[in-house]
Amino acid sequence: MSILEPEKSEDQKQDQLRVARQHLIDSEIKERNMSEQNRLVFEKIMAALNAKDLNAMEALIDDDFVDNDAMPGMPPGKAGMVGMMQMFVSAFSDLHVVVDQYVSEGDLVVGIMTTSGTQSGEFMGMPPSGKKFSVREIHVAKIVNGKMIEHWGLGNDMSMMQQLGAIPE
Repeated sequence: MSILEPEKSEDQKQDQLRVARQHLIDSEIKERNMSEQNRLVFEKIMAALNAKDLNAMEALIDDDFVDNDAMPGMPPGKAGMVGMMQMFVSAFSDLHVVVDQYVSEGDLVVGIMTTSGTQSGEFMGMPPSGKKFSVREIHVAKIVNGKMIEHWGLGNDMSMMQQLGAIPE
């Protein structure tokens, strides 16, 4: 303690501790609220995809969006993500995504999901086959100010192509 600083009473020390604890609690609540809001944005993107509402999905993607795992042949950024989703909803008229589990922390949201559909249109140069597929995927989205600004994804593409008959099992 400094000579210039008077000694604090026990009550003053307790008050400082209460203020510090409340600040930590407020920060944690704010973080939880942000995580929950970001998870809801991710849910809206998945709902828009299931509804085949590409305009709603596009509105939830930031103009400076970065896809760290973009599909080959797609343009970079937002246009590539929207183009990929357009390709999927055109090729699989019954495309359906079920998010089995969410994990959200700060601005990151993880979705562990099952994606399924029946190939009713052309897909990556393959004519419609009428075959069904169902694969597990994991997607991570960074959400800032209510929009997805970055994406990482991992799916079982080999299994999907086998189920569609594009490659042997």
